Order: sequence, then structure tokens, then C-alpha cells
Amino acid sequence: MSNYRSQAQVFGAGQLIDGPISYSRRRTRSEEAAVTNDSFRNQGTSQALDQFSGDDETSLAMAIKAAYRQVFGNVQPMESERSESAESRLRNGDITVREFVRIIAKSDFYRSRYFDAVAPHRAVELNVKHLLGRAPSAEAEVTAQVSVMAQGGFDAAIDSLVDSDEYLQTFGEDTVPYPRSWTSEVGMPQASFNRIAALEQNFAGSDTAIGGSSQLLENLTQGYTLMIKVPSQVHRSGSGIGGGGVARNAFTPVKRNTADGGDSAPLRGDLYVGFGLGQREQETYERCPGDSTDQINALIRATYRQVMGNPHLMESERSVTAESKFTEGTLSTREFVRAIGLSAEYSRRFFESNAPYRFVELNFKHFLGRAPISQAEVSEHIQILANEGYEAEINSYLDGAEYQQSFGENTVPFQRISTEDGRSQLAFNRHLSLAQGFAASDSIQSASSLVASVATNSVPSNWNSTTQRSNRIGATAGTTEATGKRFRIVVQAQSAGGRQRTANASYLVSGKDMTSQLGYIHRRGGRIVSITEVI
Repeated sequence: MSNYRSQAQVFGAGQLIDGPISYSRRRTRSEEAAVTNDSFRNQGTSQALDQFSGDDETSLAMAIKAAYRQVFGNVQPMESERSESAESRLRNGDITVREFVRIIAKSDFYRSRYFDAVAPHRAVELNVKHLLGRAPSAEAEVTAQVSVMAQGGFDAAIDSLVDSDEYLQTFGEDTVPYPRSWTSEVGMPQASFNRIAALEQNFAGSDTAIGGSSQLLENLTQGYTLMIKVPSQVHRSGSGIGGGGVARNAFTPVKRNTADGGDSAPLRGDLYVGFGLGQREQETYERCPGDSTDQINALIRATYRQVMGNPHLMESERSVTAESKFTEGTLSTREFVRAIGLSAEYSRRFFESNAPYRFVELNFKHFLGRAPISQAEVSEHIQILANEGYEAEINSYLDGAEYQQSFGENTVPFQRISTEDGRSQLAFNRHLSLAQGFAASDSIQSASSLVASVATNSVPSNWNSTTQRSNRIGATAGTTEATGKRFRIVVQAQSAGGRQRTANASYLVSGKDMTSQLGYIHRRGGRIVSITEVI
């Protein structure tokens, strides 16, 4: 075994295949293929390029195996997960190796692991690794790819790499992509070697086992030198690095403090799972003509889950009349959402029991699928609630242009967690603060999660700690003012069950009792005229 191969294996670059693989039905190399024996000698490697003829079934199998191993990040697909149609077309000469690479990179198998389940920066660095055989060279390259991904989507990001001049000049039409940075290619900086080492980590693991967060983001933005981390098993089985006399403990073994379950988890390494969102692209439900009974029941369950904040509802707490009308088709999905929002159960859970700020922020989450953007937006809805009442507050969301544009008449509202054009990072963090966890219920917490963040236009303090929730018993009134202050509430009163409002009445309450007093007033049918602080 050559000295080069020994060093590569120490750094996690060992391969099951001896060298880069090319395959062509034309029996001759593509004119665009740049990888030759001479170029490899110039790169300081003794590996030879294997060129196979199209009638060699063994060579075809090796080319396909190499493509899956490289593009899928050392994850072996099951038979049912292979792109058999693309394999057949490659065998028949209908497509080149480059087109085969494109097809498997756009497959559901690849997308579910390296796009849907990871952060955008992680998706880019893996795309570059799998399709160009190297790590990103600069933050500008990552930013450009993130922009392509945001504007054109997943397929556009794959095409931009497979159709690039770099891909064609390096691999051409017939060569399977392979890790290039290990060979210290001419003109490639030393930093690229360290970065590919950070991405590879070990030759026995897969890219899905490392996690969903970027491995290079901090390095690319700050520009410091990455330390090479060697897998711990190297220290147990190796005696050094290529006979160069380097001590066995010269490098620190890779240590992972957490495990994401690897391929055994249904949502492998998904960053959004940690934030309680389940997945980046939230599942949507839309009423369509001809829906079966089971489909309608699924729509009803999804509506309750979204509007009622992931509750467990008893039969007596469901809006049975509205369900019946929705099933019969006399209510649209939007009107069914409205009926639940105006129900006594929604009022009891989120209006009577919560601080006003908490009630408003949950309305945004339940009906518009997002967090409030600004203090002005929250204040507007507080005024609607105070001046026009509960029903007007609920209707203001459902009758707004944003609801119509986002969901229309037939789609159940959902968490719009995906980063949208023009949406700030601050708004994204606020949404995470409201999410709390996909196993939790919005009715547990009564204090506002965002009052300080919205008032000061700052990042919420609890956006990245969604597993901890405030207990209702220990919750504050949802105000940033000291609880010892006193307030005068002027109310136009109305007795329960009565039709006539009486003359104005006033209440003098402390800050800590504000929530319970407002709940009492609303239950009595009172209309709040003003709230002023008593100095």
C-alpha cells in the first residue's frame, strides 16, 4: 500500500474503490473528461483512472456503486430506494454518467437526507462535497448557493453544480465524482484539505450521521484554520501517519456529544425537529371535491391540531355542529376554522385564561401560522380586542388579505416555518419561540413568550430552548411592567344574560391581578373603555 493511501486512510479518506471510475457506452472517453493518468500524476497520486467498456457488466456495476457511494454520502440505499430506471438508461447508453449523477442527486432519497433534514448551509456544503468532490472554498460560494436554493429550489441547486464548468472540466460526461481535496490538487489551498477532512470525519460513517448543522459555517465566516480531527479508531489500530514519525495522539479524536439516531430515525438529523417543528416543510391539508370520509376526518383533525394548539380534546369539547356542516360541504375550510376560533372552548383555553399579549400571539400562530412581526402589529390587535371584542379579534385574522393569500378558502392553516422572501431572521426566531415542541400544547402556558422581544425588537430569550416551558402556576401576567403597579380599568358594564349596558364602572387592580380581572370582565360581557396606570 502506498504512503499516499496510508495518509488518506488516517484522515478518513479511505475508499472501497481503488480509483476514480469512468463509464461510457461509446467505448471512448468523452472529449470533455479532464481526469487522466497524467493529471493524477501532477496531483501527486499514484492512482490510475479506470476506464471501462460499455459491454462490461461488472464495470457498469462498479460505476453505479461508486456514484451511489459518492452522491449519497456513503449511505447504501436499499433495493427499493435505488433509481432503477436511471440505472437501466445508463446501461442502454441513453444517458451519461453525469446525467445519472444528476438524477440520483434529485431523487427523494437524496432530498430527504440532504435538503429537507438539514440546515441550508449544511445542504450547500454537502452538495458541493457530493457533486464537486471538495468542500466550499469561501462563504461567498455558500451564500451564492443558498440564494440559488431560495430562488430556484432544490432542483436548481443541483443543476447549478452538475452543469457548472468546474464539474465538466473535472469529471466530464463519463467520470463519477470523487473526493478531490485529498490529493492536494494544483492550485487548491491547504485550507480545502482541512475542510474536506472536517466534512468527511471518518471513512466508515455516513454524512447523515454527522447531523443537520453546518460543519464549516464558522470557519468560512471567520477564516481561522481548522484543526484536523482523526477518528478515534485510528488511534487504536494505527501506529502513526504514513510512517512519518508523528505521535499517535498528535490529533484529537472526533467526539460527538449528541447522537441523532443516524439512518434509524425517521427524521434524521433534522434541525427543525430540535425546535419542535417536526420538519421544515410543514404538511398541508386542503379540501378537494370528492374527498372520502377518511380524508375529511383527517382535515378535521388537522384543523383542531392547528387552531387549538395541539390539544387533546374530549368529545364534549369539539364543535360537533361545525364538523357536521363541514362534512356536508356547507362550510368551507376557512369557515370551519372560524367556527372553532369562535367556539366556547377556544375562548376558555386562550382568551379567558391568558394574558392579552399571549392571546394575541397565539392567534397569530393558530390562524396565520407565524409569530407577530412588530409591536405595532400586536398593539393593533390589542385595540381590536379591547374596543370591538373577542369575535372581532378572531375575524380580523380570517378576513384579512394575508390569510386569503396564504391559505385561501380550502387549506387548513399551517406553521409557515420556511424562510420566506423578505422575512427577517428575528421573525424566524420568534416563531421558534412560539413552537415550543411538537408534543406540547399551547394551553399550558399563559404568559406571553414574545412581549419583551416584540417591545424591544430583540431576539426572544427562549427561542432555542423549546424543551423548557413556564408552568401556568408560576406564570406572570404577561406584562413587562412591575407587578406592584396599580391600574384603573374603566368598563361599560353588562350583566350576564342582559341586553342593556349600564353606566361605566371602574376597577382598581394591581399588575399581578390584571389577567384575572380582564377575564372576569370579558366573561361578564363588559366592554373595556380604557386602562390607565395610577401613579
